[in-house]
Amino acid sequence: CVIYSRMDLTGTVETAHPKVNQLIKNTLWGQKGNFLDIPTDCPQRDERMGWTGDTQVFSGTACFNMDAAAFFAKYMVDCGQEQAKRGGMVPMVVPAAGLPGGGSSAWGDVATILPWNLYEFYGDIALLEAQFESMRAWVEYIRSADEASGGKRLWTTGFHFGDWLALDGNDPDSPMGGTPEDFIASAYYYHSTRLVARAAAILGKDAEAEGYHRLADEIKAAFQAEYFTQTGRIAVNTQTGMVLALFMDLVPEPHRHRLVEDLMARLRRDKMHLRTGFVGTPYLCRVLSNHGANDLAYTLLLNEDYPSWLYAVNLGATTIWERWNSLNPDGSISSTGMNSLNHYAYGSIVEWIYRDMCGLNPTAGDDARPGFRRARIAPKPSRLLKWAKASYRSAAGWYQSGWEIGERGRLSFHVTIPFNATAIIVLPDAELAALTLDGALTSEGRQVGQDVELELGAGAYVIA
Repeated sequence: CVIYSRMDLTGTVETAHPKVNQLIKNTLWGQKGNFLDIPTDCPQRDERMGWTGDTQVFSGTACFNMDAAAFFAKYMVDCGQEQAKRGGMVPMVVPAAGLPGGGSSAWGDVATILPWNLYEFYGDIALLEAQFESMRAWVEYIRSADEASGGKRLWTTGFHFGDWLALDGNDPDSPMGGTPEDFIASAYYYHSTRLVARAAAILGKDAEAEGYHRLADEIKAAFQAEYFTQTGRIAVNTQTGMVLALFMDLVPEPHRHRLVEDLMARLRRDKMHLRTGFVGTPYLCRVLSNHGANDLAYTLLLNEDYPSWLYAVNLGATTIWERWNSLNPDGSISSTGMNSLNHYAYGSIVEWIYRDMCGLNPTAGDDARPGFRRARIAPKPSRLLKWAKASYRSAAGWYQSGWEIGERGRLSFHVTIPFNATAIIVLPDAELAALTLDGALTSEGRQVGQDVELELGAGAYVIA
């Protein structure tokens, strides 16, 4: 019997691959089992705590699956109260019961990332206003650690969980992965600072916005000087290191293409299998799909041997596991002492399925029009699947986005936009002159490189 806080289902996804559909279902059950007043890390063993890192990486998927606005808003109040006792530091778990300490990058960044996700999904400026002090206090906590260690605009001190449970570490007894903790911490230092600057601008706090934008620019410059050569080689040659730099916009612009090529080379050396942990996994497929390597993202999703998402599905999983190998291939429990069969962090892949496979994004790059009032629908199909479709009951109304590849290879998209909303439709590798909209040739939209962009109002459309 699953007991969870009442939240209405808002999203559904279905694909041509039955095992991917089971993975999506497993993620939803993991969310239900863990969302009981607070977002826990597992409901079935001796923790059941509100781990901040797990919440942060899964929050986007959670908001697609269910109406989590009130649930997460309550959790953010708890987070702010804990911070107020600790000079802005975010503890490992919220509420902070039974575990002293905190302040880890990626975990503590729940204070900035979760309010921003809620603003993007639900468009509630009041929630952003209520959490702004918590967001700012977290960045100030990091800045104080930076200043105490020399003011280099890098975060190089304190305890960090690193890329938790990644598979690329040199020490088999360490769960922290092979990506250096100071690299991850400094990347999140920049990411959180930029989110605070954007929140301040939305709230009309112009002086704070300017100050935090300036701080973010200083962090970015220091990060690039520390971790990139003049020719664009990154010092951290891990999947997570390259993915974070690309996702968080920390790559020197002239060298972005090189880093994408280096990431693909890294994947080839890793035999086209992921090696990422709690930090790298949420962004891995999103980075690949948005940097010209969409088929590689699908390859990672559809792998069925260890390590992969479908490895667990093949062994009968009905929720998401804490480790890529929580079970051995023969179905026995793996030998590690720390193991959970209901840990939703790696279920963050479902956010990629909504955002990139099916293309549903809550904003079109305009911070002032969140909550799907002006959405960005940018599906990225692959011949590795025949079709995929998603529906989402947003704060602005009912959206649908799907695609299918016909028997003759013709690609068609099905899109529904609700009343009183608009959407930018981005069609990949398309030619405007060859498009049909609802069966008629169209000259609407504009060609942007290899893509076509259309802006459409409310209605249901077929584009081929």
